[in-house]
Amino acid sequence: MGKLAINGGEKLRKKDFFLWPHYDEHELKYVEEVIKSRRWFSGMRGADPGTKAEEFEQKFAAYQDAKYGISCANGTVAIEIALRAAGIGCGDEVIVPAITFIATLSAVLQVNAIPVVVDVLDSNQCIDPAEIEKAVTDKTKAIIPVHFGGFCCDMDKIMGIAKEHNLVVIEDSAHAHGALNKDGRKVGTTGDLGTFSFQESKNMTAGEGGIVTTNNPDLAEKCIQYRSCGRHAGESWYVHYVLPVNYRLAEVLSAMLIAQLERLDEQIKKKNDNANYLARKFENVDGIVPFPGDGMTKVNGYYLYLLRYDKDKFSGVSRNKFVDALNAEGIPSFIGYPWPLTKNPMFKNIPEGAKGCPYTCPYYGKEVNIKDTKLPVSDKLCEETVVIFHQVLLAPQSDMDDIIAAMVKIQENAEELL
Repeated sequence: MGKLAINGGEKLRKKDFFLWPHYDEHELKYVEEVIKSRRWFSGMRGADPGTKAEEFEQKFAAYQDAKYGISCANGTVAIEIALRAAGIGCGDEVIVPAITFIATLSAVLQVNAIPVVVDVLDSNQCIDPAEIEKAVTDKTKAIIPVHFGGFCCDMDKIMGIAKEHNLVVIEDSAHAHGALNKDGRKVGTTGDLGTFSFQESKNMTAGEGGIVTTNNPDLAEKCIQYRSCGRHAGESWYVHYVLPVNYRLAEVLSAMLIAQLERLDEQIKKKNDNANYLARKFENVDGIVPFPGDGMTKVNGYYLYLLRYDKDKFSGVSRNKFVDALNAEGIPSFIGYPWPLTKNPMFKNIPEGAKGCPYTCPYYGKEVNIKDTKLPVSDKLCEETVVIFHQVLLAPQSDMDDIIAAMVKIQENAEELL
């Protein structure tokens, strides 16, 4: 029997850090209000007057310093709604980062546009503005920067590129609720549109849900129509002006999200305090380094606590094996994204002709082999990254020492894993 828990040794930590999803009496109270009201439907436009959806939209938009918030079923359709509202469609190219959840890319495909995947920065895994500039063509119509892990993208450079080439910018902020950039601006309002997710793992959650933010009233109205069956205010239930799809957010979920929003600032502060504490502690752990960022982030949303792992400092133990050992010691962690988006199986055998649209769409007029995209930085990051779940950072600061102790224990007994 070895000393490491993965080999039968004693587990270093035997209790949970912080249970997630988190709730208290506020979620229970607001949900009960919805149930007792017998108004369980957010209305024909999706956030009609007097609904919890309307209340949540207004409060979240104000929190993110946006004029408008358009709630919806989830973060994936939030991106799709934003793209449709911006007029993105067949033959249009949309630049997206190589490291992100598939939804950033799949939403582009849903509107029959072409996702153009570019590399990310080594410092924070956010999209590299220099790579955006290289990727712009006469068919480029939009950029979707992702504020990865809670870091803020360099929106000044991105907006400069967008202005020069007349491009729409949609900020995918699913990882960055409440994050502040270097100038103190919240994410989701610098670009033309912003999108957020409230899926169960996110910093704010109702299990599912999403929202689009914007300061543009015309885009806001288009988002509402695409969110709720193409209806205009004050008109018949059966009159539809755009593609009639129902992407509305349920009233019960809206009620839960109002409660989640009320404690978000407190949770973000705690996560940043604990991350700063850990960063100091990691100075004494050879081979584990927190991602430093590129100076664009004042307050990190910390959806993911990103660490760089050097296997040579752990006797050559692979990153994946290290993460397995870390979990066995009671430290919730994972490897992050196993590969850049382009290496997903869905891109290996794209059918020819119309069945391969939009890649083989005759209106596009170009040949694309997305699986062969060169992404050296992303490839390297996907081999080196270790992620600590964000809820771990909500535990008391004294519990952070267990993270360090588990890593030191693994390092001292790394030969057991070879």
